[in-house]
Amino acid sequence: MGNFFLLQVLVAVCSLSVITTMFNKRILGFPQAIGVPIVSAVLVFILQWSASLLNGSEFITINIHHIEEAVKRIDFYDFLINGVICFILTASALKFQVSDLKNYWRQIGILASLALGLCAVFFAGLMFGFQWLSGHIIPIGVLLLLGAGLGATDPIGIKGVLSSVKAPHHLMIKLEGESLFNDAVCIALFMTILGVIKGSEFSVLGMLKTLGYEVLVAGMIGWLFGQLVIRVLAGKHEMESLILTTAFLASGSYLVALYAHASAPIACVVGGLIVGNKWHDIRSEDEIHEINHFWHAIEGVINAFLFTLIGLELFILDLSVSLIFGGILAFVCLHIARFFGNFVSFALFPQLKKYSYNGSLTILSWGGVRGGISLALILSVANVPQLQPYSAYLVGYTFIVVLLSGVVCGLGLPNVMNAFYHNPNAPTTGFAGWYQRVVNHFNRKGFKYVIGEDEYGNEVISRYQPAPKIIQDDPCAVGIAVPQPSVDADGHDELKDPKSF
Repeated sequence: MGNFFLLQVLVAVCSLSVITTMFNKRILGFPQAIGVPIVSAVLVFILQWSASLLNGSEFITINIHHIEEAVKRIDFYDFLINGVICFILTASALKFQVSDLKNYWRQIGILASLALGLCAVFFAGLMFGFQWLSGHIIPIGVLLLLGAGLGATDPIGIKGVLSSVKAPHHLMIKLEGESLFNDAVCIALFMTILGVIKGSEFSVLGMLKTLGYEVLVAGMIGWLFGQLVIRVLAGKHEMESLILTTAFLASGSYLVALYAHASAPIACVVGGLIVGNKWHDIRSEDEIHEINHFWHAIEGVINAFLFTLIGLELFILDLSVSLIFGGILAFVCLHIARFFGNFVSFALFPQLKKYSYNGSLTILSWGGVRGGISLALILSVANVPQLQPYSAYLVGYTFIVVLLSGVVCGLGLPNVMNAFYHNPNAPTTGFAGWYQRVVNHFNRKGFKYVIGEDEYGNEVISRYQPAPKIIQDDPCAVGIAVPQPSVDADGHDELKDPKSF
């Protein structure tokens, strides 16, 4: 009859994905990137609790060990890094405008490279101090590896969060652009540190040469595939062949880059950018809309599978109180390190920061949601002999950080946005109101912006002007309307260069 393992896993994951997505949509109402892993993790807890409760029952038994073995046999790294991520990145790149990249390439480049490296260094230093105090010392190299793996902002999680937030265009471009391009640097840095841990020699020049080769060769591969696909799309097509052509763009460029030992994520992103910004000249808007609609649906299916699998990884974790506490602290250290990494990186480029919007770096630092890429990288090295003594910490900390990143950063991003961009519907009562007041302290300058549109429908960001105060010292005197100051210490009411930051 053959081996039905793959079909069994597919049926199980499909069933769980339906349950988690429906429960999240109808009950929780969270973005999919946040709600589905939470529901999936809760289902795992319920299943484990039920198995222990029914232990010894004559009628119903749940063999939790068989489920754990099945989960362990799922190669999360191959599923994501060597599988579906090419479709996710290409689908995002097809809709990303090159004009936006031209305006913000410096900021995106800094966030995706220098800031990521500094974040890994700061994180390793903070966590080394904690592990030393707790008596469970982990070598600094292993913590650097963990910091590099956690440095990748997840494009799936970012899109899920941004879809539920009314954010200014410039912030959405930077967050999404960073998530598209920092995977290459993250994987290169991760593999470099892993090589050092295994005993390879390390040199900064060698790492830069390797990174340069990966980026340049990947860019060439992506450009070649993009040009080829544009020419193929120019002919007569059925809708099915148009979709298959874009699928070839994603998988073909990614596979060739892997064989060339180049950055596969960069290759498919470059190819997607070229096609997405030229196919309006050769295909009708209805056809492009249909293709994008297809890829949007595929993204949803892949995301449901991926986030369900993230929750199922709880089966292979041996959680303890100390591990949970360490994971929570790792989450705090990671985001402190991200704040420091971003601020130090842009401090080195004062011209970029000179006319920045109030709160841009704070929002960008908060909005770096982690996801499946971090978990896939750590799971792929958990059985490396040099890392086996620390594998429980690596996998446990990563799982908790990914879960908390979605819950805390993803759900808290609207509140952080409200601290700098005026929202008349911001919460004022209950826990949500209290949390909003706490987050408002991030805004040290005290003024906010308001997002509007000009007569052509273009986004306009201006300084928010609150209602005037009424000063009336004498109860019998007539009140005097005094407008709130809308000019900062430098005398600027609006930014000189809105494209800067």
